Amino acid sequence: MAAQPDSRPSARQRERNAELLCKVLEANEHRLRWQAQKHSELLDDADDALQSAYALFLERYNGLGEPLAWLYTTVKREAWAIRRRGSRRHECSGSSRSDDGAVNRCELVPIDAPNPEECVSREELLVERREALRALKADERKAPWLLGLGLSYAEICEATGWTYTKVNRCLSEGRSALRRNSRSA
Repeated sequence: MAAQPDSRPSARQRERNAELLCKVLEANEHRLRWQAQKHSELLDDADDALQSAYALFLERYNGLGEPLAWLYTTVKREAWAIRRRGSRRHECSGSSRSDDGAVNRCELVPIDAPNPEECVSREELLVERREALRALKADERKAPWLLGLGLSYAEICEATGWTYTKVNRCLSEGRSALRRNSRSA
């Protein structure tokens, strides 16, 4: 049996993927977020699905097909995978059945489930953070996002064409602006 060639993108293709992903997100991030939320049970799961899909795009997109369609499908599949893992946490273990076979429903409720006040508080915090992020300049959003995806300063320089000084400045000014915005909120 002949060995199949590695279909993973080269380092240069991954750099192009990072640039392409930034362009796609500038125009379509809200659509991808909607797709993730549509297929997720929790907002945190939707965020996890998005981050996972973005990382997969950087590592696996080989230029075949429309990038937005590729991301739509990947976001949906990642959300489904997270949902499946989450639903397994709620499954009944053998110890939750009594001798007569009845299921103790109290054991099915997750102990660490947030109460309604925590959910509202978390949602308000997310809204404040989104507003703070929207107040940033485009480069001040892009640099921390790429850093969060795991790119080093040097890789961010290569992916964006910026100097090391600009990457450092965008990161520090973005962090400062976020701190100021979070204190004023």
